[in-house]
Amino acid sequence: MKDGIKKISFSVILAVCEVLLGLSLLIDPSGLASVVMIVCGVLLILLGGWNVYRYVRLPREEAALTWKLAVGAGLLAIGITFVTNQHWMVQMLGTLTTLYGILVLTGTFMKLQMGVDALRVKRPFWYLMVVSFLFTAVLATLLIVNPFGDGAIWIVGGIALLALAVLDAAYFFLGRSRKAE
Repeated sequence: MKDGIKKISFSVILAVCEVLLGLSLLIDPSGLASVVMIVCGVLLILLGGWNVYRYVRLPREEAALTWKLAVGAGLLAIGITFVTNQHWMVQMLGTLTTLYGILVLTGTFMKLQMGVDALRVKRPFWYLMVVSFLFTAVLATLLIVNPFGDGAIWIVGGIALLALAVLDAAYFFLGRSRKAE
């Protein structure tokens, strides 16, 4: 029962994230890249600060055996660089496209398992998740190979993510309806 609830929650969260990311890619891909850099920078600053704080709070002998100060200072420096100089990410769009493709490919295999699990337990509309898996696999391949050039691939990615969100939402709502079971 709890696994089913976790899968339902994952499906809903995945569809919402796909819609938000797809719209962001369509509206302003370079702005999205800057926001991602700032968010990552803030997270690195918080993590770095936490490591420095933990180092200071440890007893001297114990602190000397750790690398918390060095790791914390390094994370703080990287985080500050990300926050103050986020525009370099836009210049690395090709590399980021490939990395995002790898991330999408990872999610593809989760969709494969969800589709196969739905088929094995004879859930109606299981094929929606399989179609979503195939569509995501094509998107990931396009992002990794990047045949359209750096700018157009983000538009293709945005449209694809919106389509995936529709498929995932359809699977969630149709697959869970009482009439279908």
